[in-house]
Amino acid sequence: MKIKLSYILVMLGALCASCSDFLDVQPSDRISEGQNFSTVAGFKQALNGIYIDLNASELYGRTLSCEFIEIMAQRYDVGQDNKAALEIMQLDFSGSSALSRLESMWGKAYNLIANTNLIIRNCEERRDVLPDEYYHIIKGEAYALRAYLHFDMFRLFGTSYTPEESTTALPYYTEFQLDVNPRLSSLEFMEKVLEDLAVAEEELKNDPIVTYGTSGNPKDVFLKYRNLRLNLYAVYGLMARCYYYIHDDENAYAYSKKVVDLQERYFPWINPIALTRASVDRVFSSELLFSLQNLQRDNLFTSLFDANNLKTSTLLAPRDNVVEQIFEGSQSASDYRVKASFKNSVELGGMTYRMFNKYQGADSLYSQMIPMIRVSEAYLILAETGPDDEERMRRFNEFRNARGLKGITNIRELNNPTDKYYSLYKEWVKEFYGEGQLFFWYKRNKCSAMRSATDQYDDYPFRVSPLSKYTLPIPNGESQYN
Repeated sequence: MKIKLSYILVMLGALCASCSDFLDVQPSDRISEGQNFSTVAGFKQALNGIYIDLNASELYGRTLSCEFIEIMAQRYDVGQDNKAALEIMQLDFSGSSALSRLESMWGKAYNLIANTNLIIRNCEERRDVLPDEYYHIIKGEAYALRAYLHFDMFRLFGTSYTPEESTTALPYYTEFQLDVNPRLSSLEFMEKVLEDLAVAEEELKNDPIVTYGTSGNPKDVFLKYRNLRLNLYAVYGLMARCYYYIHDDENAYAYSKKVVDLQERYFPWINPIALTRASVDRVFSSELLFSLQNLQRDNLFTSLFDANNLKTSTLLAPRDNVVEQIFEGSQSASDYRVKASFKNSVELGGMTYRMFNKYQGADSLYSQMIPMIRVSEAYLILAETGPDDEERMRRFNEFRNARGLKGITNIRELNNPTDKYYSLYKEWVKEFYGEGQLFFWYKRNKCSAMRSATDQYDDYPFRVSPLSKYTLPIPNGESQYN
């Protein structure tokens, strides 16, 4: 593993009413480890630098949110003249463009993992620098970030997880080092992820979000805006996601229920009035357990989704009739997700597309947010894994109602999660557009087909054969060392 250590130093500036300068990034020369961790401010800067770098285009600022990973999930009808995107859509990573992007993704993720390890090490070696409150917050978030990044690399580059069959997976780094770690089995790897999250849960038990809600502790900007950081409740959501992925229904239910039970107080459903204002809350910001703040987020819309100004060689857009069918025809008119993200149609080259504008706008804090974990995921996990049918249906219907839809009346709608004719499958496809979760859901369930991007009624879905196509190739520069 060739890990390059880099710091992005962050100077916390004065807050304006819209919080748009919550993080004011200042370029600087690299400084020594001892100097950087000699003050509380140094620890803050190092941790903030990781959050900012999560916005890199190689990670959640593009590749793992609304573009590369969503192309893999068949979200968009890619133009025939967009060769690179077509290869990704076909899950063909043999070309130089795709391989280069995988290498950048891998390298950036493990670079940030190295930086989390540096923070964790210095939390102990320089314990005298940190007051208790900051020690626990910084350590807890660093452990959570390390788990988050490792887990997504596992979901991308590891084989589909099977509890009964532990295959060779990826290296897991718990120390800052330049040496190469051996690959662990998938079982061992996920044990490491969950161990890190257990530490994060313990360290964050007094998270400011518990007392102050998502607004955080007003005494220090570092302790504010807790939904822009991996807070305690986001850790619950991430643990539910992890347990669900490895088919541990008991623990997936337990942690999803933790989130669902506190939803009303901390993460209220979107108010439909927010969809009628001049500045539309397209990401349903009140529902986000964890999101990134990306001051350049509108560039995603203008460079990828603006059908009024882009050619088909660069445009990413779903077909109009496919969107209509995904959101169930007549129901689409009342679905808040359609109102927020798919309101306008446009005709290009004789084809009608629905413009995806979730990431349009830059005039408010919620117009700078990239969703990482949202409360609705916990509802869908609970609806599948819960032991009590009444609770499963009740919570699922709460979620449906919060999207402007009627509830279901038959529990069998929740008992066939990978059957495209049933409600649970349909909601997984609808809910996370542009957020990078659907591909992982298909992979987790070893689906032999994905919902077609071009066939209105999905009579001819995209076939995934063999299922090993769900596993991205580890970059050559890394695999030769492992």
